[in-house]
Amino acid sequence: MSIIKVKTSEDFMKAYITLLYDGRIPTENEMYKALHSAGVNTGIKYEVLKSLSLNPIYNESILIAEAIPPSKGEPGFVEIYKNLDIEKKDIDNMEKIDFREFAKNIITVELNETIGFIHPPKPGDPGKDVLGRQIPGLLGNPAKVVLEKNVEKNEEGYIIATSSGELIIRKDIDGTLYISIEPIYEINGDVDFNTGNIKFPGKVIVRGSVKPGFTVEADDDIEIYGEIEAATVISKKDLKVNGIKGSNKGSIKARNIIAKFAENATLEAKEKILIDKSLINCNIIYAEELILDGYNSKIVGGKIHVLKKVESYYIGSPLGVLTEIDVGIDPNLYNDYTNLLELTKKYTEELKVISPQIKTLTDKLKQNNLKNDKITYLKKILNRAKILKNEIENSKNKLIKLKKLINESKKEGIIIARKMLYPGVQINLQNKTFTSDKPISSVQIMNVEDKIKLYAYTTSK
Repeated sequence: MSIIKVKTSEDFMKAYITLLYDGRIPTENEMYKALHSAGVNTGIKYEVLKSLSLNPIYNESILIAEAIPPSKGEPGFVEIYKNLDIEKKDIDNMEKIDFREFAKNIITVELNETIGFIHPPKPGDPGKDVLGRQIPGLLGNPAKVVLEKNVEKNEEGYIIATSSGELIIRKDIDGTLYISIEPIYEINGDVDFNTGNIKFPGKVIVRGSVKPGFTVEADDDIEIYGEIEAATVISKKDLKVNGIKGSNKGSIKARNIIAKFAENATLEAKEKILIDKSLINCNIIYAEELILDGYNSKIVGGKIHVLKKVESYYIGSPLGVLTEIDVGIDPNLYNDYTNLLELTKKYTEELKVISPQIKTLTDKLKQNNLKNDKITYLKKILNRAKILKNEIENSKNKLIKLKKLINESKKEGIIIARKMLYPGVQINLQNKTFTSDKPISSVQIMNVEDKIKLYAYTTSK
């Protein structure tokens, strides 16, 4: 028998055979048995065995087997839960379309919102070394993603927003995704048909104006370098704007409203309204304080409901324009009280109408002189009467609580006209009314012990 030596590489990925001449040519079967004895059973090159049996090569190490390599698995990828495609609505010729909603779409996310998921790479099919032992499959390439500003990945692989704002995703030339969240949305121009209505969970900066009929809403501050023109602007924090031209359309709501001027607008602030120059024919639904601090500032016309303080250089006008100012009672509570009182009256009137009907029908029922349809009707109005009585009782209890809250909400309210209070100004201080038929200079008006008192205003040193 020929001398046959088999050797494997250190990693068992290859096997080599060496033939030593002893005067006899080795057969293919003898070489296969030698491989088997050495444990080599995978990736054998049978064509080489056959060739060596026909034309043996001696004293040379010849590659006789190679491992079956593992395959590489599928790469990881990023799944984004937001719809990144801009959807275009099919327009029916007969349908009325608000084109303010057909401009630029902003993809927004909220704090702690799950934006997407980074899928890990998968392992490929396993291989085998020359001894037949399994080689684990190779992992695919990891997902090409870079988490930038205000995003992070949790332990499970979910992409989480660490701030509210605009979701921004960029794709590099090599396919890498760059994901970030911009908490400030900036418009380098006007809010109009080019931008559409804006609703943003962060801060909004408009370097132009908000055009008529458009809406800007933000969960953070709003800064507008131009003007608000017959539009709706709502901020959960503060609004700063150059000026407001309401044209008696739209509305402005914020925690604090700061502007150079406002005219023919509806304003509502949880805290303060600060105007520099003028407030003309405006409806102040609510604010704790309304202060016009600019030199020669003026309040002319409109209805003003403020909890604590109204202050301006001039209040009213020499022409006696009607200017209504209500200070000292939370107008929201007062409105709730008034509405509930009207509703209670309505329920009471309805109960008065159906009560005689109930008595008449009940008497006939006792005399067995009531038809089936009338019996059904009697059941219906009895049930309605029960509901009305419950509603009236509940309303009375609510009215008592609201009246108590109104009394508790009364503040020391003050109105200050630094230079002049003109005729035509109607003042209601904690439900006490004051008007003047002549101009009053440098005055501050307060309710002291349930009486309207006027004091001279002097600039603090």
